[in-house]
Amino acid sequence: MPQESREGGSMPARKKVAQPQPEPEPAYQARAASPGERITLPVQQLSTLIHQMRNPITTLNMLAKLLQKHLPPEDRNHWIGLSIEKECKRLQDLLGEFERLDGVPGPLQLRPLALTDLLQEWIPLYQALAETQGHRFQAVLPSSLPPVQVDPRALRQVLDNLIDNACKYTPPPGTIQLRVEVRPAGEEANEPAQQEVWIAVCDSGPGIHPENLERIFDPFFRADLTKPGQGLGLAISRDLATQMGGDLQVESSPQGSCFRLRLPQAS
Repeated sequence: MPQESREGGSMPARKKVAQPQPEPEPAYQARAASPGERITLPVQQLSTLIHQMRNPITTLNMLAKLLQKHLPPEDRNHWIGLSIEKECKRLQDLLGEFERLDGVPGPLQLRPLALTDLLQEWIPLYQALAETQGHRFQAVLPSSLPPVQVDPRALRQVLDNLIDNACKYTPPPGTIQLRVEVRPAGEEANEPAQQEVWIAVCDSGPGIHPENLERIFDPFFRADLTKPGQGLGLAISRDLATQMGGDLQVESSPQGSCFRLRLPQAS
């Protein structure tokens, strides 16, 4: 029998409402971190990610070799296949290092290096990255640079992060610039010849809000949640810069942002 309402009419049968089920907690969840905190992942999760990454890297390496066959050395685009193969080798080396050390990266291998040679190898890749996203890329290098004391893989990772961020947060068409400067290291009178090398990565984007500048290097902090990423690139970059004896700073205005990486001169 249907139930009677207080007005005498019959009441419709109640519909069953599904109770919301709690979302399962992810194995790893991003959280706010204090400035300077080291970034770590559970070893089991990291091992799984490493295993999953090997197959696509192997495929990319095979495709790079195939591309080199179709683009002979006399072709002006032959460098693309070579660069892809080198990047695959770099990724394989990094994965191997993480596997040997149970997910904990080893200490940096600092040594004197010619910065000009490194940048001339990497700049075509950065130019291609910027152009594919609708930007104009500029590289400004002095005619001569002193050797720097760096780990080449760490330096590459820092610059990769900075260039990628500049392209990602600059609406196209924009301008991405990599500029290198040499400055005196401090004002100590007893070391007049000591120098520092500064690598600036600047963009023509809308800039970083002043409230976000104080947290831009915090792990997992993301100023724009609409952009892909985990908020780790700048935190890792500053940590690597510090390990190399340098620093990473940022200046920003509505006309664009500029990240400056300081590197010590090799003694």
